[in-house]
Amino acid sequence: MPRLTLWHGSREAIARIDPGRTVDGGFHAGTEAQARMRNARVLHEIEVDVRNVRRSRDRGGDWKGRIAAARAAGFDAIVYLNRYEGMSSEVIERLAAAGDLARLDDLTDAAFRKLVPEAEDSWILLDPEAVRIVRIIDRDAAEPAPEEDRPAP
Repeated sequence: MPRLTLWHGSREAIARIDPGRTVDGGFHAGTEAQARMRNARVLHEIEVDVRNVRRSRDRGGDWKGRIAAARAAGFDAIVYLNRYEGMSSEVIERLAAAGDLARLDDLTDAAFRKLVPEAEDSWILLDPEAVRIVRIIDRDAAEPAPEEDRPAP
């Protein structure tokens, strides 16, 4: 599997990936939009090199048992179609208007993908050696405005 670029959001900057310090024993990562939806103050851009991946279905949480089983079976990571993070408010409003929000957990991944083609995969990383932190962005730090947004001298 090729090297992936993923994002992780947290309350504070982390220097080393340690799934053992998480609630469920896995290090969660996904797209930048998914990381931002976690209300994270700090975003971590990471590179991941995983070879043995288990696909699972997103059931809105309760990952601890599935993570333990995947680790015991020798998997490096779990990948799943994220049904809850990374979607725009327009997508959520569309689902709510159609009455589909209440039934998201009942859909197969194929049916969910049909309903929400914008949905993307998320990852739970089990091997800290397969993860490299590329950069850390503190969202509270003042960032310079892009050149085109700066006032003329």
